[in-house]
Amino acid sequence: MTLGARLTVAAVCLAGSAFITWAIYDPALLHDRGPGVVLRERVESAAPGATSTLWVLSIGVSEYDNEALRLHFADADAVEIAQALRQAAHGGVQGGRYREVKSLVLTDAEVTRASLLDGLANFLGQAGPDDVAVLFFAGHGVRDLASGSYYFLPHPADTANLLTEGLRMSDFDEMLRIVRRNVRAVVVMLDTCHAGAIGAASGQVVSADEMAAQMSAGEGFFLLAASRPGEESKEERSLGHGAFTFSILEGLDGRADGDGDGALSVSELFGYVAKRVPALTGGQQHPYHKTEGTDLVLMSTDSKRAAGAAAPTAGVVTAEEMPTPLQGAERANSIAVLEFENLRADRKFDWISRALRVAFDTELSKVKALRVYSPELIDHTSRVRGADSLYTARELGVARLVTGAFHVTGETLRIDARIIDAGSGMNEASDSVEGEIDEFFDLQKSLVLSMLRRLRVQVSAAEGESIQTETNTDVDAYRLLLESEGMLPPPNAASPSPTSGAGRLGSWLSPFPAAAYGQEAPPTIAAGDARIAAFLEKLRAAIEGKDATRVAESYVSFSDRQRDALQAYMNAAENLRIEFADVATSTEGTDLVVSFTRRDQFDDSKTGRQVRLEVRLSKVLVEDGGELKIAPGAAGE
Repeated sequence: MTLGARLTVAAVCLAGSAFITWAIYDPALLHDRGPGVVLRERVESAAPGATSTLWVLSIGVSEYDNEALRLHFADADAVEIAQALRQAAHGGVQGGRYREVKSLVLTDAEVTRASLLDGLANFLGQAGPDDVAVLFFAGHGVRDLASGSYYFLPHPADTANLLTEGLRMSDFDEMLRIVRRNVRAVVVMLDTCHAGAIGAASGQVVSADEMAAQMSAGEGFFLLAASRPGEESKEERSLGHGAFTFSILEGLDGRADGDGDGALSVSELFGYVAKRVPALTGGQQHPYHKTEGTDLVLMSTDSKRAAGAAAPTAGVVTAEEMPTPLQGAERANSIAVLEFENLRADRKFDWISRALRVAFDTELSKVKALRVYSPELIDHTSRVRGADSLYTARELGVARLVTGAFHVTGETLRIDARIIDAGSGMNEASDSVEGEIDEFFDLQKSLVLSMLRRLRVQVSAAEGESIQTETNTDVDAYRLLLESEGMLPPPNAASPSPTSGAGRLGSWLSPFPAAAYGQEAPPTIAAGDARIAAFLEKLRAAIEGKDATRVAESYVSFSDRQRDALQAYMNAAENLRIEFADVATSTEGTDLVVSFTRRDQFDDSKTGRQVRLEVRLSKVLVEDGGELKIAPGAAGE
């Protein structure tokens, strides 16, 4: 490819790119400052008693030579971030933490490849070992599909002239390496995920999780990026800023100082932004953050002054249909299980994603010390609110989430599980197991016990034994059971988008079709309605009696795929006995969610082996033609 050839590029959230690494500085990367470029640099005194300097390099490009790339607030974001950092670094309850603040702000036409490299090398290159460097970048980021290189787009750049006008992230990497070697800490804040304006297809956006795994950041590095894979960084006209920048500005003003001690740490700022951005965008955008090393007190703040300030609520969804959030100890022990991601391209194993979620939910529900939110409630609430699972969990008051990934190689299954703090989005703990696919249940039980130890909840001897006990389970029968319940994706369905629907590992559930109820909302069903017990008993008897027609009549809609799976399951199960236990109900809006543990026992028709299956199910019940029925919404329907 010649330099004049047009490059094929894809939009990318630079938060996930692999340029945050530390190595030896290459002086050949220095470039002269471009002609006519004005570098707005300010030096301000702060606290005479302090010994360190805060260095702020703030970049924002709204006006591009290519008008199709135009943004609204990137330039204003850069200016006000620098101003807020200068102001916050001056004082607060404990007084200023820096001897002086040096800031360099570049916006619009001032932002060229040369001026960026000059700012990194010559401006930040002056920082000393006691100093802290903060970098803020707002604009477009792209990836060249031909070479795999990442670029930040300065003012003159577009997708046709990346080699000559774009700032390649490997060059940026080299600059950061020398800066990091010379200072106490580096804080990078990136607002570059404006994929929609670039016009790239969502499938071309690089996963932040995938790229973050390639990072090799060192001690004292802190990264905060505006959004996660597949999300577009929102510019809110009502705020005059991007939602990401607005949240940072609020945090620097004192709102992020959660304990009110006047000392604002990086983790406090990042945690505040992680919660605030989804609130401002209705759960459509979630910042990504990564921390290497010990937490850093970034500055002092006057948290008392900011405590009473009202926060704008542009884009915030109302809570009319949300269940009442948990409080206190109940909230601390509340948990929900999300999908597990299939890391391999082989689609025939996608069913394991949902099966792991159901299996984890079933086992965790046995622990009385935990308040386990059903997957259906999380998914249904996410769908009603138009938000993802993480945002929904926060709104419900769920403290932790269990999720993970798996991959199958030959007959070997590896499962990686992790616990995520729903408030901050941070990974709290993780563990992995590996074995044969036929050992699916033993593997997931082992992981459940590991997760319980890491959650530090009290598990009784009986509960532990119940989780560990071998139940003569059968993987094929379990899959048929879940498929008959409409809980597995169709074999040829597209994989869930990383951030679509109910979230990155979101729901297989589809929206409830309005035609099923007519045009009006269905009547409210009381949780204590005596008909519920009768309905469940009727359903149990129909399954145990192997009457597929009666089972189908218990649903608003029952797909051919479900019917085929149900019939195959019934044909394989001799002497089938069914029990519905631990029935619980909860209401969400006009819907009633019924949760219960289904325990099946039968003799395999081919081998004669006795099989026992156990699964925790939740069903949304609605009125249909004067009868209670299970609402549609599973993937198989």
